[in-house]
Amino acid sequence: MEKKRVFVLGDSISIHYSPFLEKMISSKFKYQQKDQVIDALKDLDKPNGANAGDSNMVLEYLRDEEKKGVYYDILLVNCGLHDIRVDRNANQIQTEKERYEENLKQICEVTLKMSQRMFWITTTPVIDIIHNRRSEGFLRYGKDVELYNHLAEKIMDNLQIPIIDLFLFTSSLGNNIYYDHVHFTEEVRALQAAFISGYLFSIG
Repeated sequence: MEKKRVFVLGDSISIHYSPFLEKMISSKFKYQQKDQVIDALKDLDKPNGANAGDSNMVLEYLRDEEKKGVYYDILLVNCGLHDIRVDRNANQIQTEKERYEENLKQICEVTLKMSQRMFWITTTPVIDIIHNRRSEGFLRYGKDVELYNHLAEKIMDNLQIPIIDLFLFTSSLGNNIYYDHVHFTEEVRALQAAFISGYLFSIG
């Protein structure tokens, strides 16, 4: 029996847990993600290659794939960390909440047509004092993560799309989980992958 394909579309957080998740689910699923992982890893803050970026970029990618006739067995989607980036000088958030909501609705509309099953993965935590102690670069705020997760969860609930709450799970691991301003240690990545794999194995 041919294994179902799990395609993960997300930002650098998903790129980091991908090797662990691919191995954990290999007995039952074939793991896939966007190409050019090496390019994405060169600068985790810049959406490139396998890093799908913000909700605008995710929507554009899915629309392009739909035009090609691409179909997924299982699609795991997340976007949010790039949407909540705040320009340090202009104090402007990258994607306003109204635009984020509209993008997510359209992402779901497209995804439900081109996949057998979709899961939404919540955006992982940001701790202000850790993220924003950098002297340059964009800012992020934990309150925006929580707000955008709430907006996403309302949309997913309305469409009966299952949610993998990676935010809640990762938050339960404490504060000593980052290796930089927003990305996680190897140990945490493995735990995140195990958490997600549990959902995948539960669907039969």
